[in-house]
Amino acid sequence: MAFIKHSSDFIENSKTEIDNIFINDYLPYAPSDFVKVYIYCNYISNSSDSPDNNLDKICKILNMSELDVMNALKYWENEGLLKLYGDPVQVMLYPLKSAISNDHKWNKSKYEEFNLIIQDITKRQILPNEFNSYYTAMETLKIEIPAFIMIVKFCVNQKGENVSYSYINTVAKNWADEGARTAEEVNNKIKEFEDAVDNINEVIKALKSKRKATFEDRQFYKKWTEELEFKHEVILYVAKSIKVSPTIYKLDAKLLNYYELKLYDIKEIAGFEAERDTVIKLASKVTKALGLYYDNLEPVIFSYIQPWLSKGYDEETLLVIANNCFKNTIRTLEGMNNYINKFYARGIVSLQSLNQEIENSLKVDSIIKQILQECGLVRNVNSWDRDFYRTWTYSWLMSDELIIYGASLAKDKAQPMQYLNKVLSDWKEKGINTVEKAKEVSGENSKTTSKTSTTATKTNKKNTAIIHQREYTNEEVGTIFKNIDSYL
Repeated sequence: MAFIKHSSDFIENSKTEIDNIFINDYLPYAPSDFVKVYIYCNYISNSSDSPDNNLDKICKILNMSELDVMNALKYWENEGLLKLYGDPVQVMLYPLKSAISNDHKWNKSKYEEFNLIIQDITKRQILPNEFNSYYTAMETLKIEIPAFIMIVKFCVNQKGENVSYSYINTVAKNWADEGARTAEEVNNKIKEFEDAVDNINEVIKALKSKRKATFEDRQFYKKWTEELEFKHEVILYVAKSIKVSPTIYKLDAKLLNYYELKLYDIKEIAGFEAERDTVIKLASKVTKALGLYYDNLEPVIFSYIQPWLSKGYDEETLLVIANNCFKNTIRTLEGMNNYINKFYARGIVSLQSLNQEIENSLKVDSIIKQILQECGLVRNVNSWDRDFYRTWTYSWLMSDELIIYGASLAKDKAQPMQYLNKVLSDWKEKGINTVEKAKEVSGENSKTTSKTSTTATKTNKKNTAIIHQREYTNEEVGTIFKNIDSYL
């Protein structure tokens, strides 16, 4: 069943546009989120069979909680624009003509004194729609009348007697969301603002503005200091660094950017900005190495380059990784980022550690290749082989010599790797951890044991003699991309 539907009268008289009556008589006085909900409800109601026509989907699409959406719907129900009914709740939208003819009245005695006080505070004539918006805010947000009066006084002191209704309702909603619904709680919010106003005015001055601090400024400053945890001196520094058309919104965007990049200190921020040109060039080189092109490199820097640099990777290492990603058909920034995260988890950050990991991967594949040969197999090493080898060595703590000897016993079997796994598992259960003990169980003489041990020793000496810091073939470099998943 559809969450939102029109009455038959609405369907006959509706239009695709939002009626001017709504824009003139309702929109200016309603909280912005409430307007958003009403407009989207009108949009989605035109298709009752739409998969988006339910409360959960509407909350996700509008990025609002179910409580906020329901508060908005109750607001518009009080305004006479819709009706809530049923369980689970459904919504029926009314045409605006019906809403106007619907003479919804609040309890006059309850709000009589409130009306006089608000009229006196604002020093102007207040129309019924404005009063209705205040009543609705108090009823839906559960704000006490004395608390709402304090909010109106606060807003008038901020913006003057011509302060808009929507501004007052926005302050009321924000503070109600933060738990301020009584006079005492609202007074604490006002005190919070007053305690922070000197710092906020400093920031506004740093932005080369002479205006006074507002409620919106306080909300920004609260986010920067409490949510993002920037110190006041850092906020001032960033504000002063904005040279072209500085505004509170530009400052907010910059601080959010630094927060995402985990740059909290003035020294860190200054260092980042000083190296911006170098970082831009690096972003261009990395994308080019991956075969990519971007008109705007800022998202690349923000999402990839700077986080990589923060992990300790330098330009040389990043370009080596990018080039080898391309050679191994990893040709996206996210693909490269995936492997960098895996390298970082293994402590592979410098070019030297990357080369060492390649050498280790080559050594492991060389040993596995010898195991396959002992099994009588001539195929290439694959991921299954690497998983087996890791289990045998890291989990079962078996030496290469013991594994190679076990492989020699599996040579004439139809499924040698399957047989090898069974033999090694049996040895593990019996506590057999040397070739000598394995020989005793299998009944072979010490001469064979000596030969096997000598062969394994030669293999190990050969593997440890690999020359470091050389040019690797594509196949050799590819081993690190194949092996890295097995070691995480």
